Amino acid sequence: MNAVWTKYLPGIIREWVEGSPHLQRAIGNTGWLLFDRILRMLIGVTVGAWVARYLGPARFGELAYIIAFIAFFQVIAGLETDGFIVRDIARNHGDTAVILGTSLRLRIVSGIFCWLAAITLMYLLHPDDRQLCLLVVIVGAMLVFQASDTVDLWFESQSQSKRTVLAKLVSYLFSNGIRVFLLLIKAPLIAFAGVICLESAALAVALLVAYRRFPTDSRWQADMAQAKKLLHLCWPFVITGVMITAYMRIDQIMLREMLGERELGIYAAALTLVQAWNIIPATLVASLAPFVARKKSRSEAEYQDALVIIFRFFAIVAFIGAGVTAVASPWIVGLLYGAEYQSSAVVLSALVLVIVFVFQGMAQTLWVVNNNVRISNLVGTFLAALISIGANLFLIRKFGIMGAVFSYLLAQGASVVIFPCLFRRDLFDLYKRAFLGLAKPDAR
Repeated sequence: MNAVWTKYLPGIIREWVEGSPHLQRAIGNTGWLLFDRILRMLIGVTVGAWVARYLGPARFGELAYIIAFIAFFQVIAGLETDGFIVRDIARNHGDTAVILGTSLRLRIVSGIFCWLAAITLMYLLHPDDRQLCLLVVIVGAMLVFQASDTVDLWFESQSQSKRTVLAKLVSYLFSNGIRVFLLLIKAPLIAFAGVICLESAALAVALLVAYRRFPTDSRWQADMAQAKKLLHLCWPFVITGVMITAYMRIDQIMLREMLGERELGIYAAALTLVQAWNIIPATLVASLAPFVARKKSRSEAEYQDALVIIFRFFAIVAFIGAGVTAVASPWIVGLLYGAEYQSSAVVLSALVLVIVFVFQGMAQTLWVVNNNVRISNLVGTFLAALISIGANLFLIRKFGIMGAVFSYLLAQGASVVIFPCLFRRDLFDLYKRAFLGLAKPDAR
């Protein structure tokens, strides 16, 4: 039976969609995810801009520094197993409870370890700055609560994300309501750091409530063999994730160390608006993952055709979004952040070009997971991280904040386009089909 919304589609698209029940479920699931994430993005950008106005560039930059620092440990604590879990549940329904239970326990342990490691490292780097260390203690607690994201993977694998939308939205409204209250009472910086942790805790509770309404058939349980399998699969992706975080976050850390908190605050304000675009490819990839996995198991030709369409569509959306944002950047920054952040408009107009690479990078995760590409991807991101560090060291000294922008674009382009296509001819062939309209390569 076709979904009701399909009758509103153009004729050709409607015929294609109505012929694929799995695609209908993926698109419907994407709609729920987009509704949730776009609404939360709008609330987050609005309240976040208010927080930035209140704190000012210097204190906002200090908070951005802590968030960038914790991001490195988030990758390790999360174990980068999301794609494998969704894939394995889609293929092996009988092992769902073991897959989810093992992943949850691994993430709890790694979250606690990473929290303690982050506190220790910040103390070693800044032993005389007690506030920075305290901020890491507070914000870093989110590393433990993020283990609850495992529950969300269960809903993603079943295309049932609508069951979590309301609960996650309520928790998000709750945390942002607290931010507004803190703004009204003119709370100190440390209070806003506490809300970051509180938000993670609220999301964990919301996911638990949603799970009780749509649980798995059997009780979750851990299995040592499954744990070894997940760890064996994920370690290259964890290292890759750290390298990705390095070229995506090291600019903020180096800006703070080289130019100070105020300059980082100006840069972070623009970066926040750029990252708001990330919800679109992240949502699409989450919903398309089971669909693409089934294509892969059914037919290699169908799988490659699906990837070509996805790559092409992601590029179109990214270019449109970047162009609109660049043109409107002075108005956007003025409206949201005010005169104190005026210089963020120039940063935003250039930095927004990075979403073209971000969209393609997220689309590539579908290819990476289903092709089990690990080592070559690791090498490419490692080289991109080195490029980012070297470029930031040179360009920030020479061009200031814009040097960080140029470095960010260079590292993203190298990681997403140059190195993957150099190392993998099959990916290069997919891109040629997607963007040059070339025919499929001859079977060998």
